Parts: sequence; structure tokens; C-alpha cells
Amino acid sequence: MTDPKPTVTGLTTNRERNDRPTAAVSAGHRLRHFLAAVLLASLAFLCGCQTATQSLFTATGPGWHVQQGQAIWRPKSGLPEFGGDLVLASDDTGRCLIQFDKTPITILSTQTMANRWLIKFPQRQMSFSGRGPGPTRFSWLYLTTALAGNPLPKPLHFKSKPDGGWRLENSRTGETLEGFLSP
Repeated sequence: MTDPKPTVTGLTTNRERNDRPTAAVSAGHRLRHFLAAVLLASLAFLCGCQTATQSLFTATGPGWHVQQGQAIWRPKSGLPEFGGDLVLASDDTGRCLIQFDKTPITILSTQTMANRWLIKFPQRQMSFSGRGPGPTRFSWLYLTTALAGNPLPKPLHFKSKPDGGWRLENSRTGETLEGFLSP
């Protein structure tokens, strides 16, 4: 005997009404969807973490000079100041790494080379990079230039203090960096 041809009543056929899944099959279907969603969310999280490891170079090996100190940073006028630990590492080829931390978090890190730059703000999951000299809106990119006594682009101004400290200021944005480093 052959199955009767389904008839359409409303939006479902007679055969569809008789073939609806049971509650157990429906629960299994929901579980598969849930597990698939968890898997996709995990993959998205892991891929997102991998992009945060971007860097220009690794600061290891011979020829690196490391200085540590303290700094106070005001991102722009009208914002509060942040105090924290400062690490500056530079090598003989002109590469430089700066890390500004408020234990236990990194507030920002920069890497500069003769023709490339990178600045990362890990807490905001933001990074900026480019070729040539960096933008003056990120004074951190010019700290090693200022400490070396080299000329700075306008609107940046640098001043050494009698106590061994220093101050770097962007007169356009009001960003300031003040601090000291070990010799």
C-alpha cells in the first residue's frame, strides 16, 4: 500500500502533523544548538585573544639596555592622572620598548623602530601602528627621542628637571608625561 498524498490544511500537511518530533527529540535538538553556540563563542574568544599578541619585535637577547622608574601620565587636559611603573628597554639598533603598568595591569605599551611604531592599550583592547614617525597625539612614542636630547615635532615639548626627572608635554592636547628612570 502506498502512502496517501499529503493534503495541505493551513500551513502544515497531514503528514507533517503526524510526524512532529517528540519532546525527547526536541530537547536533544535544543542541546545540539546550545553546544554549537558554546563552541562558536569559544572559537571567537580564542581568535580574539590571538590578535592581541601583535608586536613588532621581541625584546630579548644581547645588546638591550633596560631602565626602570616611575611616571605620571595625563592622557589629555581635563582627565585624571595615572601613576605607575615605567620600563624602557632599548637596543643598539634603535629599537625601543616602553611599558607603563599599574600593578597588576598594563596600561599601555609601545614599540618603536627606525621606520615603524606600535602602541597598545590592553585594557581597552586597542592598538595603533604605522610606518614612519608616529603621530604626536601619542607622546609615548617620542619619549626615547626626548630623553636622548633629539628635536621633537611640534606640539611636543620636553624639559629635564634638576632632580633627574623629566616632563614631556603635548601643548595641543594637554597630554603630559612626568617621571624618572634609573640610569
